[in-house]
Amino acid sequence: VTVYARALGVALAQKAYDTGESSERAALKELLSTLELKGVLIQADALHTTQALFTGASPRGPTSS
Repeated sequence: VTVYARALGVALAQKAYDTGESSERAALKELLSTLELKGVLIQADALHTTQALFTGASPRGPTSS
């Protein structure tokens, strides 16, 4: 799982996981918990849209650029 800053054009953090022991969703949640995320927009693929990733997260609909 990679956290990528589009505006900077760089990967900020990465986390590997064993598919037999964990999940991409758990890896993403753990990775994001290590970052300061106040005031940022997080985009993830459809796998991560089935339920809130964080307690108290403000869900928003799709956005366009």
